[in-house]
Amino acid sequence: GYHGSHRVILWFWDITLNEFSEEEKSALLKFVTSCSRPPLMGFASMSPPFSIRAVDDAEQEPSDMTPGEALRSSFKSFLGLSQGSGEGSNSRLPSSSTCFNLLKLPVYRSKGVLRDKLKYAIKSGAGFELS
Repeated sequence: GYHGSHRVILWFWDITLNEFSEEEKSALLKFVTSCSRPPLMGFASMSPPFSIRAVDDAEQEPSDMTPGEALRSSFKSFLGLSQGSGEGSNSRLPSSSTCFNLLKLPVYRSKGVLRDKLKYAIKSGAGFELS
């Protein structure tokens, strides 16, 4: 999993804070939370709090799993066994669970790949709109 000083997390914050335009920052926020504006009372008031989870290329989305696979995956996550090979990925795009303010971020091999995949994901327009 990730921790505050993991290279991918450091790259993520450097890219989003120092390289992204205001429009890209807004698009990222919408991608993760379904709202393009910061919370009225600040990010500290966000519930659940913004978080980033490491995902592996081989990891399936829960909707693609049988009940047995989902239980096995949950158990492995609980035991900390589903961290992947640590070698990094270049193929999977970032995804999110907006109800949980969760960014699911693969362990990319380089900062450039992370930047490109993140920009592609937030600009793709995939997802749903709230009316």
